[in-house]
Amino acid sequence: MLLYIILVLFYMFCMVLESIFGKKINRVVWTFILILPLFILSAFRAPTVGNDTFNYYKSYMTVSQETFFSSSQSRLEIGYIFYMRLIALFGFSYFGFQVITSAFTLVSVSKFIYKYSSSIAFSFFIFMTSRMFFGSMNTSRQYLAMAILLFSVEFIRNRKFYKFSMLVLLATSIHFTAIVFFIVYPLSKFKLNARRTFLLIGIGIIGSILFDQIIRIFVSVTGRYAGYLEGGYFNFEGNVAIYLSLIINLLYFLVAFFTKYWRYGEPEEFSKEIDSSNKSLASNLSNEKLWYVFCLLTLILSIMGLNATILNRIESYFSIFFLAFIPSVIKYIKAKEIRAIITLGIIVGLYASLLVVMILRPYWTGVFPYAWYWNWK
Repeated sequence: MLLYIILVLFYMFCMVLESIFGKKINRVVWTFILILPLFILSAFRAPTVGNDTFNYYKSYMTVSQETFFSSSQSRLEIGYIFYMRLIALFGFSYFGFQVITSAFTLVSVSKFIYKYSSSIAFSFFIFMTSRMFFGSMNTSRQYLAMAILLFSVEFIRNRKFYKFSMLVLLATSIHFTAIVFFIVYPLSKFKLNARRTFLLIGIGIIGSILFDQIIRIFVSVTGRYAGYLEGGYFNFEGNVAIYLSLIINLLYFLVAFFTKYWRYGEPEEFSKEIDSSNKSLASNLSNEKLWYVFCLLTLILSIMGLNATILNRIESYFSIFFLAFIPSVIKYIKAKEIRAIITLGIIVGLYASLLVVMILRPYWTGVFPYAWYWNWK
């Protein structure tokens, strides 16, 4: 636990350095320095770190013994099975598999932050304190799918549906729930405003009320996750994590809405407000609308999640884009005093929530206590 706290404090220190030196910092080197400790912790962890890690260990040990094109004893998605077999084909043990998976996931995250975040250190702080990093060590198969989806941003922005679809289908072959990401493409084409925003939220509320019927239709049509109906994943029993997630996502949404962040996706509406010499601001306009779409989807799923704990996992496909969204929405707050207050509130709030989870709810992710791979067994 102390190891994680030290790492969080390290990112806070890096945020101060970044605010002081600003553009003088080499973004490539800086990103590498900030991702390195996370990679070490993820790649060299014991299979006991993370609630689901040992199950992945057992699956790999089983699948790695099968021939490449044979039927599998595993019930995991076919893409993930072939991914395991491909790595096993080169003679890697589970440890090698874990190192490769951690490397791909964290390289994807760091590349996304490097390319789209206005504050690299702040984004890594969010990745750590919002427990996304813990999630990557727990539900690593889903985070592998999410890492693939992070590469889809350019295809969404440039309206390349075919390439976008290929990435979503690839991610779906790793974790079936990634198919929900298809909703992003049509939503990103909408001209969002206040009325349409609340209309979408209203649809989310209705979806929450009719959730039981919707999920049973989904299970009936797809034939998947029927066992989850009896397993408690589609039930809600006062889970504190669901309330906490909803409150946090609502606060992010309110900051974005009341600063009219949603309008920055329409450059023609702000052409008079933008300094023509500020090329970096102009080039980022198309990203802002996309981040707002992800924020909106995250809030809607949080509302629907009041009826099912599993939607907290589905929400992760969209909330991971907060790594770019949160620094961006803060950047657009014009009043310096308000910007400072909101920034401080986010930092303190995320840090406090992390401490509460580590102390009172360590079983949520199972990453405490940490153990190195070589000390296992």
